[in-house]
Amino acid sequence: MQIKEINEKEFDNFANNHILRNYYQTSQYGNLMKKFGYTPIYIAVFEEEKIIGAALILSKYIAINIKYGYSPRGFLIDYQNEYYLKEFTKLIKKYFFKKGFAFIKINPEIALAEVFPETNAKNINEQTRKIIKTLESLDYKKLKDNIYFESLLPKYNPIINLKEFNLENLNKNIKQKIRNKDKNGITLIKGDEYNLNEFYELVKNKKNNSIEYYKNYYKIFNEANMSDLWLLQIDYHDHLKNCQKEYSKLLGENEQINKAFINDTKNKQLLKQKMESDKKITTLNQEITEINNYIQNGIIKQTIASALIIKYQNRINIVISGFNKNTKQNPNHILYTKLIEYYKSNNYSYLDLNGITGDFTKENPYKGLNEFKLNFNPNIYEYIGEFDLIINQTLYSILWSTKILHNEFDRKDIKK
Repeated sequence: MQIKEINEKEFDNFANNHILRNYYQTSQYGNLMKKFGYTPIYIAVFEEEKIIGAALILSKYIAINIKYGYSPRGFLIDYQNEYYLKEFTKLIKKYFFKKGFAFIKINPEIALAEVFPETNAKNINEQTRKIIKTLESLDYKKLKDNIYFESLLPKYNPIINLKEFNLENLNKNIKQKIRNKDKNGITLIKGDEYNLNEFYELVKNKKNNSIEYYKNYYKIFNEANMSDLWLLQIDYHDHLKNCQKEYSKLLGENEQINKAFINDTKNKQLLKQKMESDKKITTLNQEITEINNYIQNGIIKQTIASALIIKYQNRINIVISGFNKNTKQNPNHILYTKLIEYYKSNNYSYLDLNGITGDFTKENPYKGLNEFKLNFNPNIYEYIGEFDLIINQTLYSILWSTKILHNEFDRKDIKK
C-alpha cells in the first residue's frame, strides 16, 4: 500500500461514493476552511491502483513549528475492516510525522447508539464498540465523552426520515403552533447572497461567527448548487386581514357562549369555555394592535426566521437557523415545518437538524433547544465522539501540558 496526496476532483470522486460520505468531507468544505486559517490536504491510500481510504485533513499551526490536522467527520475508510484501518493509520502516522504534525483529530459519523429520550434508553451497536476498541489500540486517543456541545461537531444528532415523515404524527402542542402556517401571511422564500445580511441579523447571537463566515459558506457551496438560503417572511397586510377575520369569528362564538352562560351561571363547563374564549379574544386583539403599529411605522413585510442549508446528495443539513423572538407567530416552528415539506416534496430522504445535547433532564441548560427539535419526531443517533490520532507523542504531550490544546479547542463560539 502507498499513501499520496490527490487533487480535489480525485478526492470528491471517491468521497461522493463512500458509505460514510458527508458534506464535511468535500472539497467545498476544504475551500471554506481555507478562508479561515486552515490548509486543506486531500490524502488517499492505495492498494495497487485502488483507493481503499481517503480523507480531507485540515492543517493548522497550533504552536511554533507544530502543526495538527483535523479531519471533520473522520477518515473515509471501512472502520470494520481491521486490516485496512490498521494499514491506513500506519501510513497516515508515518506521512504526517515527517510533516511535523502532533496529532490528527477525527469525529467519525459512526453511530454508537440510537437514543430514545422519552425513556432515556439506548440501542447500542456492538459492532461500533469493537471499532472503538480497535481505534484505541492503534493510538487513537478517545477524548472525554460530552453530552453538550463541547466537541467540534455534535455527538448527538436528530435526523428526520423525510420519506416517512407525516405532520399528523406530531404532538398536539406543535400542531397547535403551526395550524395557521399557510393562512397568516407567512411565506417561505428562497434567498440569495443579497439576503445574507438579514439572515445574519437573526443568527449572529447564536455563535461567534462573522458575516463573512456565512457569506463564504453560502457562496462556496452555492457554486456547486449545494446551498440554500431560506427566509420566512410575513406580510402584515395579509396577516391583518386574516386576524380580523378570525377576530370576527371568535366574537360570534364568544357571544353564543355568553348567552348560554347567562342562562346557566352555575355551569362550570360553560364558565371554562367563557374564560378560554375571552382569553383568545384578548390575545388576538393585542396581536391586531401590534400589526397595526408595524403598518403605521411603514413595516409592511418582515423576515421573521431564516436558515442556511447544505444539500449533499439525498441529505439536507441545517447549518444554522434563527428567528425573531419578538413575534408571536411561532416562526421557528413554521420555518422548520415548511423546510420539511419542501425537501420532502423534492424527494430528499433525510433532514439533519444539526445537534442536540445528550442531557434529557429538566436541568439541561439547552432544554428548550432539545424539546424544539424533538417535537419533529426525529431519530436520535449518538456518534462515537472525538479521537486524537497521536502522530508525535512528545509534541502532543507538550501541547497537553502547556494547555495549548485546551485553548485551541475550547468552544467559545457556543452560546446558551
